Amino acid sequence: MIRDLRHLSDSCKPVLLGLLALGFIITGQAAWADHLPPGIQVIYVNPSGPVAGRSPGLKSYTDADIDQASELAKLGDAEAEANLGVMLATRGKYQEAAVWYQKAAEAGLSAAAYNLGTLYYNGQGFQQDYAKALHWFQAAAKRNDPYAEFQLGMMYDLGHGVDASPEQEMSWYTKAARQGLAAAQYNLAVIYHNAEGVTQDDVTAYAWLLLAERGGVDVSEAKPVVTDGMTPEQMRSAETLSRSLYVAADNSLRE
Repeated sequence: MIRDLRHLSDSCKPVLLGLLALGFIITGQAAWADHLPPGIQVIYVNPSGPVAGRSPGLKSYTDADIDQASELAKLGDAEAEANLGVMLATRGKYQEAAVWYQKAAEAGLSAAAYNLGTLYYNGQGFQQDYAKALHWFQAAAKRNDPYAEFQLGMMYDLGHGVDASPEQEMSWYTKAARQGLAAAQYNLAVIYHNAEGVTQDDVTAYAWLLLAERGGVDVSEAKPVVTDGMTPEQMRSAETLSRSLYVAADNSLRE
């Protein structure tokens, strides 16, 4: 899935890391789609492991939309370059899209760098290349892009283009989560509950889970798993902690 600078809330679709989480299933087109990173392909957690599926439909752009964006892009307008890349990608013209993404990314637009990274990660228009995907995700992450930070966490978890590293995975998820990205908050809850490279801590897990819930993630099945055995005092502590972990929801949309 790609990020549209002007229509971000319409184009964001759910992506969930392939952690075998809390033993529950995430299915269907979630109501919290606008709050999760548009990411590579839609990944759901199920008992047998992550399954990549086709992402939901994208916004349609007319020839007039493309002509208008092209005129501005040829004048060096970075946002138009990025938007033209989005429009071309929705028509499957990935190599042409990549040219405009790169121009916009080099001009400083993190969403364009992220989108270019997804093309290489998915092998859309090019041979799949995790090294190039990593480069562009890192470029976006240097500009504090939470979507790219989430993607880097995923790559360090799966060992795609990098040596798997629980420490790096945790670091990138934390950066994204503190900017309000609900998917990263959810994955941190999973990591703390499952003690994956960290000391098991359901207070912290529940704090992140509460934030993910506020961000639109359906945690109705996860919540009883995490809170099982927690005392009322621990739950109150988690609620207090969640407020200190939160930064600002709007940060997840900044460039």
